[in-house]
Amino acid sequence: MAYAGFEFCPENSNGEGGNGTFQQSVQLAEIIEVGELPTGISGVEINLSSIVDIDIQLYDKATGEKIIHWPNGILAGGGYQSIDYHDNLIEWSGFNGDGSGLGNEYIKITGSDGLSTPTNRSFIMKVFGYESGSADVVYSWNGANCDVSGSGNGSFQQQIVQNAIVVVGEIPEDVINLNIDLTSDQDVDIQLFDAENGRAIVAWPNGILSGDKTQSINYQGMIIEWSGYNGNGVQPGIEYISISGATTKKLIMKAFGYRSGLATVDYSWGGDNGPGGNTGGTEPTGGTGSAAEETIKNQLMDAINAARSQGRNCGSIFYAATTPLTWNTKLYQAALAHTQDMVNNNFFSHTGFDGQNAGFRISTAGYAWSTYGENIAAGYETVQSVMTQWLSSPLHCGNIMNPYVTNVGLAKVVANDLYGEYWTQVFARPQ
Repeated sequence: MAYAGFEFCPENSNGEGGNGTFQQSVQLAEIIEVGELPTGISGVEINLSSIVDIDIQLYDKATGEKIIHWPNGILAGGGYQSIDYHDNLIEWSGFNGDGSGLGNEYIKITGSDGLSTPTNRSFIMKVFGYESGSADVVYSWNGANCDVSGSGNGSFQQQIVQNAIVVVGEIPEDVINLNIDLTSDQDVDIQLFDAENGRAIVAWPNGILSGDKTQSINYQGMIIEWSGYNGNGVQPGIEYISISGATTKKLIMKAFGYRSGLATVDYSWGGDNGPGGNTGGTEPTGGTGSAAEETIKNQLMDAINAARSQGRNCGSIFYAATTPLTWNTKLYQAALAHTQDMVNNNFFSHTGFDGQNAGFRISTAGYAWSTYGENIAAGYETVQSVMTQWLSSPLHCGNIMNPYVTNVGLAKVVANDLYGEYWTQVFARPQ
């Protein structure tokens, strides 16, 4: 299991500690990704040595948060500093290095309970070149979870009492393609919560997903699909949750009993199963449920390309008729992530709760852009009403009519607040 220059699980290591070394080159003012520090590594120490000024950077893989970074990181000083970050102790020499000269820095990462405690999050290490040159990277670790089977399944039964909420289980980070099926002859509902902040992701009536039919959402980089509280449509008590890709944070699954009964929980992970076991499922494209999502997508594409098909004034600037745009799933993911961020954290801005802009979000979604634009809105129920508002605003109108963009994605998220509906529309052109 190699992570760029790092190799924490070499063959026949049996999860024991080890060490390694490699060289990393960097150009002036360039940021280079050195490698990933995966979940489950204990007692990590990384020493970077260079005769030129090269700085270590460290990011949270799941959120992109800058942990070590000058000038915008949580740790950003010249001297030694440390932080307990989500129960991981992170230490850094500071950008002035270990005392032997600029370019000689170190980081140490352990579980907060000591050197033998494995980390519970994945991190990305990068370097920034204040000068061009190369660095020797020497690293060691005490132990690693080297189980790379990547898949499995299980089953258990859970007694649910009427009107009671029962914790069914905890879902850790980095579980791949998880499917959970709950079956009961009584009316039992699945619930899903963010373990870190208690946010109700799946729950009636206050969850992000709370409807009676199949619906899905991109939550913190996870595509979460729920059958809806009507389950398979035949009888209550038969529901599923699926999470495509890797879980990016710890989740808690619960169940609510509208009637007392016994529920069987079957679960599997890994492989390439679609949502809901054999249900197949579709990728979300905007809105709150698969049918609504497709409707919003089609309405948007019709409206935006109709607008671009004729010249118009956006304020004092005239834009000639231009070419139609095509839908892009990665731009949709960037739009959905920001819309959900605004709803979850109760703000309205192009700047995310983490301080990042649309360009960062588009790149994080995997789209290599050469130019981009972003429109946001709140309080509009339909594509028609929000498009009318955007076209009446010079800057928003200019984004829609921009002849240099070729792709678009849009997401709408319904919130239980004054505005009700939040929208993000993202435009871009690939490199």
